[in-house]
Amino acid sequence: MIRIDEVGWIRSGDDAGKYVRIQELPDTPPSYMILMAFDREFNNGYGDYWVEDFASLQEFFAEGEWVVEWPGTGHS
Repeated sequence: MIRIDEVGWIRSGDDAGKYVRIQELPDTPPSYMILMAFDREFNNGYGDYWVEDFASLQEFFAEGEWVVEWPGTGHS
């Protein structure tokens, strides 16, 4: 599961130990910014990526082999 506009923690895969937040951009269809940081508040940025659609967002997560802990779930 990928959550939009929530902060998750990358538990394993590429970038493990970093925080991630996905922002949906107002395109038609929507595109997405993937924001990463060293801290939960995103004061210490790590990088960002843009993907053109939700399918590309899912591919991005799969390629990085990310397992993300989202609030209240423990993992994704």
